[in-house]
Amino acid sequence: MTQETVIAALEAAEPHRALAELASGARFIECPDLGSGRVVLPRYREVRQALRSPAFVCAPTAAGMLATLPRSLRELLAPVASWVLYSDAPQHPRIRTLLAKAFTARQVQELNGDICRRADELVSAFVRDGGGDAVSGLAEPLPVHTICSLLGIPEADRADVKAWSDDVVLVAEPALTPEQEQRAASGWMHLAAYFEGLIANRRSRGGDDIIAGLVAAEAQGQRLTDEEVVSNCIALLVGGHETTSGLLSSVVLAASEHPELLEAVQADADAARGFVEEVLRLDGPSKITARTAVEDTDLFGVEIKAGRRMVLLQASANRDPDVFDDAGTFQPMRRPNPHLGFGHGPHACFGAALARMQGVALLRACAAGRGELAVERADITWKPSQVIRSAAHLPVVLRAQAGGAS
Repeated sequence: MTQETVIAALEAAEPHRALAELASGARFIECPDLGSGRVVLPRYREVRQALRSPAFVCAPTAAGMLATLPRSLRELLAPVASWVLYSDAPQHPRIRTLLAKAFTARQVQELNGDICRRADELVSAFVRDGGGDAVSGLAEPLPVHTICSLLGIPEADRADVKAWSDDVVLVAEPALTPEQEQRAASGWMHLAAYFEGLIANRRSRGGDDIIAGLVAAEAQGQRLTDEEVVSNCIALLVGGHETTSGLLSSVVLAASEHPELLEAVQADADAARGFVEEVLRLDGPSKITARTAVEDTDLFGVEIKAGRRMVLLQASANRDPDVFDDAGTFQPMRRPNPHLGFGHGPHACFGAALARMQGVALLRACAAGRGELAVERADITWKPSQVIRSAAHLPVVLRAQAGGAS
């Protein structure tokens, strides 16, 4: 097993063979092409343990990422280190607790009706147009609408905000071109200035959105600084639409490949939820995450030295035959399904419930008897990313169902 297999799993349009090889192969793979000193963990047992153990931390990921950038860009993007995704104790539990006070389960659940209505509207318009690009028509508009609603971003501003967010997400890539560096810098400056304006507005006028909640949130006498509010608003925006769009693209693709399951998911929300979980396992948006050993640590008999940088390959771990029977087969009734698509442990995805809700809503809208979705895999264009699995272009043709019309 070589690093060429790892690169294929991260960069190939159809990575499934490479992922299957990694899922049942070596437990540690030296992969210097992913960065000096990096070792890849492709199997479920090691990935899950590294995600949950305090011996492996996140902050060096942000520090290492920033260190590769030009000085001016490094200083501009320094607040990325306060993202809940990249912070460790004691900063991480403080920020996560304050975010939880603003981003409540009640707020998320109250969005369900609006999400379902929006999904139905998008699918109805898509059908009227006879199909088209499911990314621009379905997978992107729904999460942009949802996260912007939560953040209180007006409809008129959403196209600009999404474009800036698309540029900022580039910072998560292992390496950037000079052109990508400039796009990330410009996107960050625009978003920071935009959110600073919204924060000032909420301080003076209040509100009932997440930004107002972050401004007001307090835990044990502590509040988020304005810089932390801005930084984590950007993190919520990026995570709230970019990865969810990737999930929704894969949901549409899976729906096209398993039309025999659509009647069940349209009739039964539990069946729809199981379908989405299996999409997350086999074709979810999160390919990898990273950790660094904070001390010399024994990981199932292998000594990991302090400072060792590790790439955790969630996409292959979710196919590990030691954990998942018939791991390469799509089984929406799989129970249990302990996939790592949303991570695990203290850094598990903060917006997982919201992403799942949108996946179920779009799937059931697509399954509502409007015709069969036909996708030619060879025509799909995937975004060039080693981190996120997300379609850039997903052409869909609608075919009339037997005994009916599309």
